[in-house]
Amino acid sequence: MKKFPDFLPPDASCLSPLGKELLKTGILKELKPEFVAVCQRKPSTYAGHPFIVEVAIAYGGEIPRKGEFVLYRFANRIPLLYDEASDVSFKVIQSINWRRYGVSPDMPIAILVHICSTKVPYKTVGKEFIADRPEVKREILNGIREVARQLQRFLSRRAYVERQKKRLNIFAKYLPKIAEFSTKLAGKERPPDIKKLLRSVEKFGEEI
Repeated sequence: MKKFPDFLPPDASCLSPLGKELLKTGILKELKPEFVAVCQRKPSTYAGHPFIVEVAIAYGGEIPRKGEFVLYRFANRIPLLYDEASDVSFKVIQSINWRRYGVSPDMPIAILVHICSTKVPYKTVGKEFIADRPEVKREILNGIREVARQLQRFLSRRAYVERQKKRLNIFAKYLPKIAEFSTKLAGKERPPDIKKLLRSVEKFGEEI
């Protein structure tokens, strides 16, 4: 039965996810990050109950450095404030090899996980954390991986820009001296006009 390919996907019309735009707008307003990526997974189901997982990751801004990632958990738009270490989202984050994405827990990174379902799989009657259901865990893991890849590209691009700017600054610093030395070496009285070349260097630095 599980391998039958013609089952209809779960009906998610009864669910009310936050949406990528609203989620991103809220994160930008509250955390003011340098970078934010949002992912909304396709509707899935566990034990016959449809659910949607939304994941976001933010970097920099007003996110505190705590020595570990800041985790915000929501279930049907309601924040979950207690027993974070018992939650499936926390366990998924701990299981990921973050070094492959070029990040570490001491960086200012916040992760938000929202689970929207007709029956949220709470572990206890207190509804304080989400149970470790395989279907839910898989969707959270895939969502975090997707936004983590976007963060990796952002950090790689930023590191590349910093390296290029450093090289350009060194080039702009020593170019006048090179021009002066070349003039003396060639036995000429007037050094070459390097202003145009310096403007090109500055323009390239602004573009990257």
